[in-house]
Amino acid sequence: METVAAVVVTYNRLNDLKKCLDTLRQQTRKLDAFIVINNGSTDGTTEWLATQPDLQVTNQANLGGAGGFATGIDTAHKAGFTWLWCMDDDCLAAPDALEKLLASPNLGPCIKNSMSVSVKDHDELAFFVSRPNKEYRKVADMAPVDLVYGVASFFNGTLIHSEVVKAIGIPDKNLFIWGDEVEYMTRAQKLGFPVVTVPSSVFYHPPSFDRDGIPWPAAWKQYYAVRNQRRVLQNQHGKTIGRVLFATWAAKATMQQALAKRANRLYNFLLYGEAALDSLTNNFRKRPDTILTLKLYKWRHKTV
Repeated sequence: METVAAVVVTYNRLNDLKKCLDTLRQQTRKLDAFIVINNGSTDGTTEWLATQPDLQVTNQANLGGAGGFATGIDTAHKAGFTWLWCMDDDCLAAPDALEKLLASPNLGPCIKNSMSVSVKDHDELAFFVSRPNKEYRKVADMAPVDLVYGVASFFNGTLIHSEVVKAIGIPDKNLFIWGDEVEYMTRAQKLGFPVVTVPSSVFYHPPSFDRDGIPWPAAWKQYYAVRNQRRVLQNQHGKTIGRVLFATWAAKATMQQALAKRANRLYNFLLYGEAALDSLTNNFRKRPDTILTLKLYKWRHKTV
């Protein structure tokens, strides 16, 4: 019999976490386990989790989404579950989301993702997707088909077969956030595992907030998206070609930030340049408090 464990990573969003877990507990296909990774929350999450007997909780330092899912996937895989259903704490699952994933066409060991719908507008996808011959913006763009191949919004209702984890390992915690999920997806694709979105299975998620640029100081998160892109490109094109493609892309993207008519473009330019240099020199050690551009911004604006 196939078993399914939910893997939820949380950090300082107790109210969101409660709502997320409520939707998981109400699934028409009951889950076999709830594994929650608490990334060093300081808002009462730790204390509340201790009162929930149906949850298997790991409390750890804040290792970012990458470190949280590395721990959660490793825990669930070692426990022997057939499927691992992974999500952030601000996701809301439709009542039949898991049932629909499991009932979708059998692809063998694979990764199946729920369709991520904007919690603010149920006609719009939470994350826009661009493909050479197709743009996915609205729910109607995906809804007509059973499976959308090569598209998945990790980690938002991402169902991963245990055989996939056995082959590709766990997420790289050194990537911290932003890009770690794409790196993990391309790792699976590189070994030939199908990656699909199942439109009949619905997850609700806040819409991507970086569509029009991220305001400072929150823009520091973009550092990781830039830095981690090299790993994605190397998964897709090999180490040498991937490195060259990254260097070319990063140089162009950094100059675009310098020329863009946006507030804080100097900081955006410095941030992209710092991230690109760190990536090319294989410096994946930086955490938010050691990103030089962020430290400069805080010093000049007297923020803490």
